[in-house]
Amino acid sequence: MSRITFEGLKKAIEMVLEENDMEPTRAEDMAEKVMNLFGYDKTITDNLLSPRERDTFYKLEDLDILFTEEESTNLPSGKKWRIHYWVLNEKKIRELLEEEQEIEDEEDTEKKTIYEDLSDEVWERGST
Repeated sequence: MSRITFEGLKKAIEMVLEENDMEPTRAEDMAEKVMNLFGYDKTITDNLLSPRERDTFYKLEDLDILFTEEESTNLPSGKKWRIHYWVLNEKKIRELLEEEQEIEDEEDTEKKTIYEDLSDEVWERGST
């Protein structure tokens, strides 16, 4: 399976922002933040984020672009240590991109069929 690209992530974010009546112009900035922080990974630890980045991630979690996971381990002192991760929701992003591709394909098909419905007489020049 191919990697999620910046353009793909940006398009997916635009789509969910529009679905939620939010301004899609923020999609590029959000996608850039995500790609810069995730790099080639699918997960990052929460403690790497600044408060502003975390705020953006919470918004993207609400839009189902990211989700969180938690891991617990026991310290020698007996206390539990929890590590929180942010995970790129690749399945949702791919679904959104496939949906967008289907819409574009339908529009292309509609454009092609406009001319197919015209009679041959329409194409004849100067026969009047």
